[in-house]
Amino acid sequence: MSHQSLSTLVAIYRRKHGPEIVAYLDYFQKLGSLDEAIRFACHGKDGQIHGHQHLVGKAKLEQARRALEKKAEEIKVCKFFDELLVLVEDRTKSIDRFGVLAVYDTSLRLGAYLKLWPEVVYLHAGTRKGCKALGVATSGGTVSMEKLPQPVRALEAYQAEDFLCIFKDEFQATSEKAVGRRKKGCS
Repeated sequence: MSHQSLSTLVAIYRRKHGPEIVAYLDYFQKLGSLDEAIRFACHGKDGQIHGHQHLVGKAKLEQARRALEKKAEEIKVCKFFDELLVLVEDRTKSIDRFGVLAVYDTSLRLGAYLKLWPEVVYLHAGTRKGCKALGVATSGGTVSMEKLPQPVRALEAYQAEDFLCIFKDEFQATSEKAVGRRKKGCS
């Protein structure tokens, strides 16, 4: 994918999706207590399950909420996003269907409340596909911002995660078109 095409997609992301995610996370920053933040981090803003969590289901999300409430004091003293994510992952690993994306999303919401932000892009199915389509190595569970193409580095890490997931199919389609044009030019 060309630098110019990627810059255009980043601009589209910033215009169309950027304000949306900022407003969404701002909601969590303004909650009155950690208990509220845990409740809404698991059950979604205003109690509406976020689209990512529909497959997890209300019962599993409630299990996660109860597990995290028991660790509220530990959550409160986290100093870094990665520390928070590991704690959420540890407390929810026994909950069936509460996978990598649910752990990340819950941690991001709690992180917004605690003002702890990711410094790297955490990989789940969507971000991994986006990175691969851009030719970014995806070994391990994270990708540093420095490994991403220059236009994507202008985003915050949580925005880069969102961007990679949202535009993953667009990267793939653009790459496939470029390969097709190169093959046609060779014949």
